[in-house]
Amino acid sequence: MLFPTFSKSRFRTRRFLLFFATCLFLSLFTLAQVTLTHRMLTGYFLSNEAPVNKSKPTLFIFERADTFEKLFQPATTTSRKPTVPNFNKEMVVGIALPPTNKPPRLSVSKVFVQDSVLTVRYIRLADTTLTKNPQSFTSQPMLLLAIPKQNVLKTKLVENGKVVETRKKEVTE
Repeated sequence: MLFPTFSKSRFRTRRFLLFFATCLFLSLFTLAQVTLTHRMLTGYFLSNEAPVNKSKPTLFIFERADTFEKLFQPATTTSRKPTVPNFNKEMVVGIALPPTNKPPRLSVSKVFVQDSVLTVRYIRLADTTLTKNPQSFTSQPMLLLAIPKQNVLKTKLVENGKVVETRKKEVTE
């Protein structure tokens, strides 16, 4: 009699451990970071009507072509055609920095999604070149990148390891 009881409890223990391991794996899988591929969009300039914050970086998220075209127009001064995003498969993330007469060097370090939060990390390096004649014009430094379409609730913008803006998804009815 003792043997069948021992066997049943051992089977329950194994089943519980299997269930626990499965739950743990699923919870870790859903919380994992998914690194996204991105491609830089070139050949655009920011419209004068764009709502840009004058003191810190401004984040733009575009899921439709019409809203993108309102704020970013193709640059006509360059001989190269602008890279066009495919809004059927991609969304566009735009980052506009405050205007400056010494534009910084910008590069995207990582774009990932975790817990329905899109995080865009970029590096901003100040221009340290010494010039005898300072530039008399101001430029609007910006980054435009296309990423695969995502369902996200929030977007975080991280500059040099510091969160500079968090934007919740706007609900449209």
